[in-house]
Amino acid sequence: MKTWRWIYVLLTFAIFTVNCDPNPNSIQLETNQGKRSYDKKLSDAPEIIKPHRPLAPPLKPFMPTQLIIPSIHVFSKIKPVGVLANGQMDVPQSTDLVGILHPGVLAGAKGNLIMDGHVDSYTGPAVLFDLKKLKPRDIIIVRDNLDRQLTYRVESVESFITSEAPIERIFGETDEIRLNLITCTGTYSRKKKEHQKRLIVFAKLDGER
Repeated sequence: MKTWRWIYVLLTFAIFTVNCDPNPNSIQLETNQGKRSYDKKLSDAPEIIKPHRPLAPPLKPFMPTQLIIPSIHVFSKIKPVGVLANGQMDVPQSTDLVGILHPGVLAGAKGNLIMDGHVDSYTGPAVLFDLKKLKPRDIIIVRDNLDRQLTYRVESVESFITSEAPIERIFGETDEIRLNLITCTGTYSRKKKEHQKRLIVFAKLDGER
């Protein structure tokens, strides 16, 4: 599969009051019968007056090793791929694997996480053959070997003639946490040994505003 030039990427790329009391273990509550003090440790107080528990820290960006797209039954291993001598993004040799641009944006990091894969082979459908069937709101899951997992939600599925693809939108910098998944589509040219168009799935981290 033929993708775009890395050099361009580099150029763009929580009404309850606890009153004060001399006894640190005393909790003074106001009731219908007046104020009452309870010699009780704060940790033993009713749940309603316990301090708020801190939220879990956000997941640190990670290198995913598995791609899951439930709606089209994709369960694929991910292989890091680099840039070819001609400046183009590589793609895994195996048609059953999905590539992730490395070095590049990691899962959960701000920016465009870029993945690609084959749509077909000389013997039949490949890993991303049904990518065109994805619809807005479908989910894409990435996971690593430590069971860290993130879910991205599809915003759009678009195809472009290769030379007219929006490079900045696909590879450029962004403050959002995004995933762009690339494969081929359109007529296959035996002369050029490539498909006429590129299919891009634009997705964003689920829950991000």
